[in-house]
Amino acid sequence: MTMKRALWIGGILGFGLALSACADSAAEKARLDAVDHQNCVDLGFKPDTDAYGNCRLKMREIRARNEGARSPNVNFGVGVGVVHGF
Repeated sequence: MTMKRALWIGGILGFGLALSACADSAAEKARLDAVDHQNCVDLGFKPDTDAYGNCRLKMREIRARNEGARSPNVNFGVGVGVVHGF
């Protein structure tokens, strides 16, 4: 197999994987959207009202807070200090 052909095949496979990742995230977003909608309706909020919109925003906040708690908080940095009065 020539190098050019191998690069083409690798590019096609990479593109396919990228598309499948997008499809998975779109499907997950649609699933979460449906869950949030049902939660707000179950709580008594009517779609297309301000209260329903606020409920949906609250659902997103809760999910973001929970995802933040699950992911490690890792920070990197470089510090440079100056000491006075050697």
